[in-house]
Amino acid sequence: MILNAREEKMNVVMNQVAAAIRRPLSMLTDYYSSVLNKKLSTKQTLSLLNAQCAFIFTVFSGCSLMLRALLLTWLVASLLKCRESLREKC
Repeated sequence: MILNAREEKMNVVMNQVAAAIRRPLSMLTDYYSSVLNKKLSTKQTLSLLNAQCAFIFTVFSGCSLMLRALLLTWLVASLLKCRESLREKC
């Protein structure tokens, strides 16, 4: 009985956290959709966000050459994945 109550409370908390995360992501998806004049999915939005983060870290990093090479690899991989994702239908 106690375990079920704890599980239920945990489910409620997890649902609230998931909703709190989805809300800004949904707003960002709507924004990107309006900018691109194309209906985007959450997966496509996350792909765009990944590419943007990779770009920011690659361009504005003042780190060693080895780390810059890794960041550049991340940028190229994220751009390829983003291009593939944006070609998909929602």
